[in-house]
Amino acid sequence: MIKMIKSKLLPVLAAGAVLAVISGLTGCGSAPKAESDTPEAPSVTKKEVKEEPQDPPNVKFVKQLKALLAKNDTKGAIEHFEKIPADLKDDIELKNLLGALYYSDAQYDNAILTAEEILAIEPENMDALELISMCNKAKGDKKAYKESTDKILAVDPYNAAVNIQKAEDYVLNKKYKLARDSYKKALRGDSENTDALFGYAQMCYYTDDVKTASETFQKLLDKDPENAAALAYMGKIAYDDDNYLRASKLVQQALKQDPYNYDYWMDYGTYLRYQGKFDDAAKAWIKATQLDPSYFLAYAYLAGNYDDLEQWDAALENYHKVIETNPKYFYAYESTAILEYRARNYENAIKYFTKTYEFSPSYSYSLMIAACYYKLNKPLEAKKILTAQLKKLDPNSTEYALVRFFNDSYNRNAESNLVQKVLKEGNSNNRGKMLFYMGLYYELNKADELAKEYYAKVTNLKAPMFFEYRIAEWGLMQ
Repeated sequence: MIKMIKSKLLPVLAAGAVLAVISGLTGCGSAPKAESDTPEAPSVTKKEVKEEPQDPPNVKFVKQLKALLAKNDTKGAIEHFEKIPADLKDDIELKNLLGALYYSDAQYDNAILTAEEILAIEPENMDALELISMCNKAKGDKKAYKESTDKILAVDPYNAAVNIQKAEDYVLNKKYKLARDSYKKALRGDSENTDALFGYAQMCYYTDDVKTASETFQKLLDKDPENAAALAYMGKIAYDDDNYLRASKLVQQALKQDPYNYDYWMDYGTYLRYQGKFDDAAKAWIKATQLDPSYFLAYAYLAGNYDDLEQWDAALENYHKVIETNPKYFYAYESTAILEYRARNYENAIKYFTKTYEFSPSYSYSLMIAACYYKLNKPLEAKKILTAQLKKLDPNSTEYALVRFFNDSYNRNAESNLVQKVLKEGNSNNRGKMLFYMGLYYELNKADELAKEYYAKVTNLKAPMFFEYRIAEWGLMQ
């Protein structure tokens, strides 16, 4: 109960406490009507003044407190407790309410003191124990937090609130199996607790127990068919089972309940894309960018989508947005550099290949930067890059021979030796990269037929896993 005090349950707790106190008070706000065997008194004359019955102090206090709570005046309600009548000072319900108000107002030490007063009267009062636990957590006092949760679990090992707290801590540390077990304990204490049900289902999903996850999410939906989060996860489960149509329908239902959820729009776009509805997928991801223009992920999905559709300008625009919103996203620099190179924006390509090199100092990026300088007719700048790279390579390696081939004046023997080394390269991806750079060398030196011959060797490889493959494809189209 204490866990949610700061938001939804404070009014509920407050109302419960006030009603409990009011129901125990005589008169409930008005003096009782005395019964009498005597005849009714004669009606008052015009000069007589009828006096309204006065509430006793305890009823007056509670009524005023109720009014302050109705206005969500937390500070006013706390101050009002200074006027509490003597016969209400030890009322447990009101003390719990005061503690909850202190917690809501971030007065954690006062909340703890109030809870301790309750425990002096009722040592196992669960609301007070939970309040202390939550205050210690909010204060960041890990030792006190553990001690307070241990006290609760000693009394009630399946306490839902505490086990949910423990599960949430495990989730933050990505200990999903432990979190799942804690949610399961919470459900033993309160089988209808929706937070525990959702958390348990989610952790089952994270730990690949899809069957249990699906069954538990369905329990939530049986209770609440419009539970957006449960609908969204059922969509994920359908997607994992390659049922993209069902997945999209489920997340559409989730979006009806929560149309401003960024993640749901991201998932919706993904499910549409796997149905071949690329334009609709883009619309979903564009909606996500509108909801949160500062987050990079939707831009990355859009860039990849447009890239696959060969809508180069749109892809490049979104790669730029990825870099703007997440400057540490390595892959965006590489993809941006490649598309800038394709567009013959060589200055920009140099900028982004250089940034990519900062993340991953590969000789490939040095060669691409040098190629851009050569295309800009800046051979001295190219040689600076190549010379610096040579110092970082093993002189006996094929990579060294390849970079040196770009850097030095043409030598037929060097060319022949390099070709033999490249062809002997055992790793197909490494060999493919090197064949590409042989083609690029010939392109830079206007030997177009030889360039295309090598580019064709690259594109004939199966399942290439290097970025140069795309540039080789474009080179064949020139």
